[in-house]
Amino acid sequence: MIDYDKHRKENQAKFTLKRLRAGLRRGPRRRSRDPEEELALLKMARHRRQAWLASGKLEVLGPRQYKLNLD
Repeated sequence: MIDYDKHRKENQAKFTLKRLRAGLRRGPRRRSRDPEEELALLKMARHRRQAWLASGKLEVLGPRQYKLNLD
């Protein structure tokens, strides 16, 4: 079984550098997402935000202000 978070941490910087050197930019999405995919992505984003809040990586400073600690 692959630990996605570990794999992403190990390879994110290399991937980003390769993409920037190649001059690739991500374009706008051309087709709409189906409702199930949209719901799954929303659930994953909520879970990620809750984990960041619990670990202290994300701090809520005010109603519309946040601080993300990138350590």
